[in-house]
Amino acid sequence: MNKIVIIFLLIVFIDGLFKRCSMFELFIDGVKDALTLLKPIFTTLMAFMLFVQLLRSSGTIEVLSSLFQPLIQSLHLPIDIFILGFLRPISANASLSFLYSFYEVFGVDHPLSLLASLIQSGSDTTMYVVALYFSSIKMKDTRYALWVGLTMDFLSVVFAIMIYLKMFV
Repeated sequence: MNKIVIIFLLIVFIDGLFKRCSMFELFIDGVKDALTLLKPIFTTLMAFMLFVQLLRSSGTIEVLSSLFQPLIQSLHLPIDIFILGFLRPISANASLSFLYSFYEVFGVDHPLSLLASLIQSGSDTTMYVVALYFSSIKMKDTRYALWVGLTMDFLSVVFAIMIYLKMFV
């Protein structure tokens, strides 16, 4: 992947040399355009990152997982499946780290890794998407978007578990 990025950058650089463009000025203009796009959504992104960090460091995830532990264990699932399903609508990076830990512990072809992959791919970062999109257009009333998104995330986790139980248990 790194080689592809380097090749792409070389092609862009060589193309700029042939066209005799001022590549540094074009680069600076591109950064300025990106900053004008980032400016309206920066506060929302910072607040959201703070919320995710507080959620992870406060122990809320551990409290919730201990509450649902009997249900999860009755399905013969590790508690990390619940944590993955809980984190996915909130943070893509946090849920990806749990998915990666499944791959490390069980291997990529293990049924629990497949279940974690189903949960990861079947749901979305709803809180992030709603916060980012609605703040970028300065819309404060999300109406049903958040609840519909969270309901679909919940259903994707439930259906992923149902498929897992039907195929592997």
